[in-house]
Amino acid sequence: MRHKLLQRFACFATALALSGGLVAATSAPAFAAGCSGTHLDNWSIRGGYIAVYYNSSTGRNCAMTFTNSPGKVQYMMVSISTSGASDRDAGNFTTYAGPVSVYAKGKCISLQGQVGSNNPTEGITDVYCG
Repeated sequence: MRHKLLQRFACFATALALSGGLVAATSAPAFAAGCSGTHLDNWSIRGGYIAVYYNSSTGRNCAMTFTNSPGKVQYMMVSISTSGASDRDAGNFTTYAGPVSVYAKGKCISLQGQVGSNNPTEGITDVYCG
């Protein structure tokens, strides 16, 4: 009887811990909520990557810079631009910078990102034209 009671307590404690973890996981911002549309690609940069999306219903491209070391507060930056518009986000974050977006239907976009203040700003110019 005592063994069964301990076993049930262990199962209850595990379930409680997991449900607490799920609550914590769902309360954190998700990148899917940041950028809508189709995920086009990830562009590697030192310390992380730039994720790029396109929403065909709005004609907007969106980007976010993610770190490879989530949880550590560090400087991050992301920018996206076309020939006529740009958007940028920078600051000290634990997971990502952004989202940033521009209307880019029929235009090329350029992307820049940075993870860590000691790393260079990196990016790519004139991609996803069309």
